[in-house]
Amino acid sequence: MTSARIIVLATLAALGVSCRSGPPPAIDPVLAERVPAAATVLGGADLERVRSSHLYQELPPAARAFLETLSGAHSVLVASDGGNLLVLTRGDFKKAPPGATLLGQGLAAAGSPDWVRAAASRHVGDRNGLLAHAEPLAAMADMWMVAAGSANLPFTGNGENAGRLLHATEYATLTARLTDRVSLAIVGMCRGPDSARRVEETVRSYATLGAAGEARQPAVSGLLRRIQVSRDGSAVRVTLVARADELKAFF
Repeated sequence: MTSARIIVLATLAALGVSCRSGPPPAIDPVLAERVPAAATVLGGADLERVRSSHLYQELPPAARAFLETLSGAHSVLVASDGGNLLVLTRGDFKKAPPGATLLGQGLAAAGSPDWVRAAASRHVGDRNGLLAHAEPLAAMADMWMVAAGSANLPFTGNGENAGRLLHATEYATLTARLTDRVSLAIVGMCRGPDSARRVEETVRSYATLGAAGEARQPAVSGLLRRIQVSRDGSAVRVTLVARADELKAFF
């Protein structure tokens, strides 16, 4: 074999390797393959990044209490269909965390018995369609959630407005980034520009009326006034940047 042919073959081999290589998936494939196809809400967090944030102790008590139950885990993936729940965790633990079932070394599941059993046997059906929307969220956010427009959220009272807005979309995403502030972003992907315009107008109305109605609670009213709403084609984006202690006013 001539030197020229060796160089050509070596170059092609190198190109083949480079084409196949790339950044690892943001969502642990071992967790993703156990997500039920029927799940309409997915959520996750990079627990190591969250714990290392100096804002960790300032998170709302409910969020911090949930995360503290995942001691020893470095990633978590939560799935629900509004009735069933599955919490999948990966970590360095050799035995299951309290209330969970060990599915393999460093892999545990908790939640609805049927879904835990399905996850253990990997009989969860086809790949859940929300994972495609979730992957880019997990790559850039410390905490994230994606919900199908058909999902039923467990909210009551004024929280039911969030459910009605979600039903006006094809799907919606929520991301949280923890730096010296908490940066929240909600994006609703609507069925067309007209639907997006109606959602945008409704969100603006809720924020304005809410700020006026919470005049006796300046902290809440101030946060509602700082909400930014924008629309681009069929997408409606809602953002808020606040200190963690300010967000406690909502909880």
